[in-house]
Amino acid sequence: MAQILGYEEALPEPASEEDLAAVEKKLGVVLPPDLRALYGIADGDGDLVNPLFDRQEWLPLSEIGDQDDEWLDIAREWQYEPWRQTVFDTQPPNTVRRSPLRTGWIRFAFDTGGNWLAVDMDPGPNGRPGQVIKVGVDYTYGPTYVADSVTTFLRRLVEALERGDYRRHDKSLWIDADLPDLPGEHSIYSDGGPSLARAMQAGSRVQEARVVDVEDCAFLAAVPDVCSLALSSTGSPDLTPLGGRPVEYLELDVESPDLTVPARNRELRSLSVTCARPVELAPLRTLPNLWALDIAAASVADIATVAELEGLRYLEVTQDQWRELSELDGLPPLAVVGVHPHRPERDWPSSTDWVTIFDELPSPTA
Repeated sequence: MAQILGYEEALPEPASEEDLAAVEKKLGVVLPPDLRALYGIADGDGDLVNPLFDRQEWLPLSEIGDQDDEWLDIAREWQYEPWRQTVFDTQPPNTVRRSPLRTGWIRFAFDTGGNWLAVDMDPGPNGRPGQVIKVGVDYTYGPTYVADSVTTFLRRLVEALERGDYRRHDKSLWIDADLPDLPGEHSIYSDGGPSLARAMQAGSRVQEARVVDVEDCAFLAAVPDVCSLALSSTGSPDLTPLGGRPVEYLELDVESPDLTVPARNRELRSLSVTCARPVELAPLRTLPNLWALDIAAASVADIATVAELEGLRYLEVTQDQWRELSELDGLPPLAVVGVHPHRPERDWPSSTDWVTIFDELPSPTA
């Protein structure tokens, strides 16, 4: 890079073995051998005009593990309704664990915009320790797999420079190494007509689907990996094709939902129901992982069933529904209760202005 730019740049002094050992002790994780060896050459970028990792500052050891993660706290705030959010799998599948952030992800380079390169020391079943991923504010819906190692990442940058695949920008270089950047496309939004068929034909790995005017759920056969699903219909479509799909978040806006089929899905964690005719919640008692339930826009035939959902931690209801539930004994140990004054009108994307009260249950008469 110095050759191309026409001036020399000096790297900082290498990190000592003692410094490396101290960082690994603090993190509770041993760094991969290639990143360890790199710190044995220099302790970060220092004052380089052109960062070693292509517009991402290589951090000195003293900054490893000391990142400010306010971005993640913000993503989980009430107004963003995190109980409706799903973390998606990256490509290749199952290489990186589905999480916005993990202890075993050691961030070593920063883009100054809230995103990092990290070595993944807690990989998915198809990944390898030391693989490079991207995490941060632009990756709250799932990390991006970048390369199988720091060595491979650097090799790809060098090869791009040798090919001439770069642009000069002010005093630095922007390298086009054809490495994955932002999360890949994983969503479809459709009216259920020709646009849905086109999305299916595109062959992308769909993990989130939002389909309105649903008449037939047979399209689900073409999205075997869908884990976030919203269906809207003026009628009551047959949900049988939903069986076998790994759906974790399900949103139903139909005339009369039958929850028997969704209740067979052991992966289902969060459910939102909007309906005109009374829905029976009884089938939900068999769901082992259900922790979030939104019935504020639903007419419910057996609301006392909520008391039997032992794993429930988040509940969204109307004031009238909460008044009825408050009279029951043995409600599950709810962490969050959202109470609407009246039945809400559901728009998408969902957004609600909440008044937050901590450390006490909302009054059923408030």
